[in-house]
Amino acid sequence: MSRLANWLRVALIDLRGTARRFTLLVACLALGVAAIGTVSAVRSSVEAAIARDARMILGGDLELRSQGRDIDPSILTALAERGTVSRETEISAQASANGRSAFLSLRAVTDAYPLVGAVTLSDPAGPADLAALLAPDDGRFGIVLAQQASLRLGISVGDVLRIGNADFILRGIIDTLPDQAAAGFQVGAPALVLREALAPAGLREEGVLSQFRYKVLLADGDIEAARAALETQFPDADVQIRSPEQATATIARFIGVFGNFMLLVALSSMVVGGLGAANAVSAYIGERQGAIATMRSLGAKGPRILFHFLVQIALLSLLAVAIGLIVVAIATLALLPLLSGLIDIDLPARLDASSMLVSGAIGFVTAMLFSWVPLLQARSIRPALLFRSGTSAALSGLPWRRVLAPATALPLLAGFAALFGLTLLVADDMRLVAIYFVSAILAFGLLRAAAATLRWALTLMPTPSNRLLRQAISAILRPGAPTTTVLVSMGMGLSLLLLIVTTQSNINRQIATEVSADIPDFVMLDMDRTQRDALEAFAAARPEVDSIATIPMLRGTVTEVKGAPAPSSDAVPRDIAEVFRGDTTLTWSAALPANAVIDEGEWWPQDYSGQPLVSLSADLRNALDLTPGDTVTISISGRPLTMTIANFRRVDPRSPDFNFRIIASPGLIESAPQTYFATVKASKDQAPRVEAGLIAALPDLRFVPVGEALARVQTVFDALTNAIALVSGTAVIAGILVLSGALSVGRQQREADAVVMKVLGARRSYVISAFLIEYALLGAIAALIAGGLALAGSWAAATFLLDIGFSPAPLQLVLLAIAIVVVTTATGAATTWSAMSTRPADRLREEG
Repeated sequence: MSRLANWLRVALIDLRGTARRFTLLVACLALGVAAIGTVSAVRSSVEAAIARDARMILGGDLELRSQGRDIDPSILTALAERGTVSRETEISAQASANGRSAFLSLRAVTDAYPLVGAVTLSDPAGPADLAALLAPDDGRFGIVLAQQASLRLGISVGDVLRIGNADFILRGIIDTLPDQAAAGFQVGAPALVLREALAPAGLREEGVLSQFRYKVLLADGDIEAARAALETQFPDADVQIRSPEQATATIARFIGVFGNFMLLVALSSMVVGGLGAANAVSAYIGERQGAIATMRSLGAKGPRILFHFLVQIALLSLLAVAIGLIVVAIATLALLPLLSGLIDIDLPARLDASSMLVSGAIGFVTAMLFSWVPLLQARSIRPALLFRSGTSAALSGLPWRRVLAPATALPLLAGFAALFGLTLLVADDMRLVAIYFVSAILAFGLLRAAAATLRWALTLMPTPSNRLLRQAISAILRPGAPTTTVLVSMGMGLSLLLLIVTTQSNINRQIATEVSADIPDFVMLDMDRTQRDALEAFAAARPEVDSIATIPMLRGTVTEVKGAPAPSSDAVPRDIAEVFRGDTTLTWSAALPANAVIDEGEWWPQDYSGQPLVSLSADLRNALDLTPGDTVTISISGRPLTMTIANFRRVDPRSPDFNFRIIASPGLIESAPQTYFATVKASKDQAPRVEAGLIAALPDLRFVPVGEALARVQTVFDALTNAIALVSGTAVIAGILVLSGALSVGRQQREADAVVMKVLGARRSYVISAFLIEYALLGAIAALIAGGLALAGSWAAATFLLDIGFSPAPLQLVLLAIAIVVVTTATGAATTWSAMSTRPADRLREEG
């Protein structure tokens, strides 16, 4: 024990004078711990808040939801017997004021709303009681709405706005709604009115896009028992019954998937940081070869040398972890309040100790894992080094036999297993973590193979006539040159950056070319025949309207498939589950819709009048094993209609065209109750005039300004992209730090080269130029290799994960490549400036 104490004391004394050399190691590890810890802590806090507030997010103990039409009165009676009931109707509505309009997601509520939690308003006009604020005054009902709608309309509290046929008084601006998170993404701005206000405004409650919600606060609090009793009592009811856990399942799933992706991006930063740690340790061991040889000559054996430097690396790694955790604490406390406003969930500023501990453990294990091989190189240094000319010889790599020996391989495998297990603790997805680790190992192997291929190719090249280029290539190929280290280290960080940039560019291009170019300016919702005729007359009289298309829309329930009962939504793939979850939308058409592609079967003639036929999407065929000639029965307004499958179509969910999964042939279905929706495209720059005309001429018409809806979607997308870019930026910073460490590995060798060149008559400008060309070549090669990996990765992501078109951006890649070369050259110059400016006399004095 006393021997170990003495060893520890010597290691600490030695560290006091050399700690500054580990700045890069500390910075790389701290950056990785900060990235992983922040993402993990924020995600953990969000998931804990969702579990804690699930009842508030739902708005009660149970929710019954129906699309299009109200719930049967017998179900409402059963709900009232079990507790307090709050009724909500959500419809789309257009508000206008001051010649402007705003699209609203309008909720008509009763006095009981909200059952759980409270609506918070900024500057309410009167009492804090919501029912009193919404009550009528002098024939006008009150309304509260989101700030973005009030800004768009140019109104403030106390002003008047119009919805349909009625005027409303703005009584408050919504800060938070307790159950807004469960509503999901909404195109319109949230707004609340009393249920009694719908009739004076001429707004129909029932309709294709209306949604009825009944929330129940149970008297006995037994949620599962009440849910099971309702499902047993009303097995055929066309309603969806949700518990708090089910209501928050979608949010939790999104947080989990997005959080795991962010964690893996952050882990990439840690992996790059681990390479930086390896470079820093290699550089340190290379500079301490003389001291190690002296220790060996004084009797220190391999284990003593290994313990000496292992203690130093462990202490510095713990310091880096501590710095990283301090950053995690600051970032978490700052981000949670900001995120709370974005996702409408209360996120108190708190620290998640388990996430911080796991991220710290990942940082420490990564440091030890990546430092193990360089530390073994220290153990192999011999006393004979003291008798050579100086001690600046490059470290020789460990032969594969030594690497595969149990004493070397077993600690590496143990560290790898520990890192895998710790990552699984924060990501909680075995398949995703396994794919990531396999991909990282493959990328590492490809980069090493590319570096070896590069060295081989350079040896086969004819000798350049230019002296500076010849000198730079010789420096890249010389024994001990950090070429492989630089390319692997930079390649990992750069490929991640380029992968994210290229994927984001593909998504943006998809939106710009496939959606924005052909998207209509307005979509009219839930029209009756009278409104359809009025809209067509409006379009015919307005020269600024380029085109209009109206489409009939029905709602029905799929009851049978191939003569057997239809499957439940839980028994089919998620992408078609909505077809079997209560009512689904369908249409009828005589002609094949524009841009539709028949995958199997044939379309019916335009004058068809025979037995009912139906066209289905190819994904329904694939999921249900259907063929032309099979039958499908759909109940429309309580009347079953059995139709024979005539064909299957390819339906592209990215297309701006309205491709229904179910299209019936004309005939019997034309007499069924139906509504219409329409698309209107305005002439260039005429959309505002068309919108103003629609509000004035058809005030009760519900329509969506699609440009505004796309802007809201783009805002959400940009926020997610920025979050990913922020986390991936840590990998880029780590890559620059790793580059510094990689170039510092050969600093002493460069100093020796500089001395030789100057002794032979080379000028200072020549030495500097030779080094700069070397760094520029390394940067260009690293950019080329990383670009190839990134293009392959972004193609795979676009094709297999995102299902979007892949199109590389050559100009963007060229600009990034130039930036990479500049950064590599500047970083290399800054890192090895001492080698460039070394005076021969000083260096020879040291060697002497």
